[in-house]
Amino acid sequence: MTFDYSVFRERLRRLFEGRGMTIKDFSEEIEISPVTMSRYLAGTRVPDLPYVVKIAEHFGISIDWLLGVNGDQFDVMPKDVQEIANLYSLANEDDRRVVHAVLAKYKG
Repeated sequence: MTFDYSVFRERLRRLFEGRGMTIKDFSEEIEISPVTMSRYLAGTRVPDLPYVVKIAEHFGISIDWLLGVNGDQFDVMPKDVQEIANLYSLANEDDRRVVHAVLAKYKG
């Protein structure tokens, strides 16, 4: 069986570009070589499982969604938390700071 990694490439690019990051910035943040990341995005290299796990953990998303196996990005969480996480993933840095400020008052 051959797996189509085009969904992985599209979703990966959307995740880090959605946060205003370059390939280099994102690669350094999760400790993957920028060359390796570029090859994943170009489709000239298949992602190694430890890197897929690292990327999913970094963004708090499911591996199934990242690889295109399951349509729900946050299926590892309850539905209400999934919706919040999905909306948060779309927010820019300024909006995220506001969310963090609001949530900080509930931390014990």
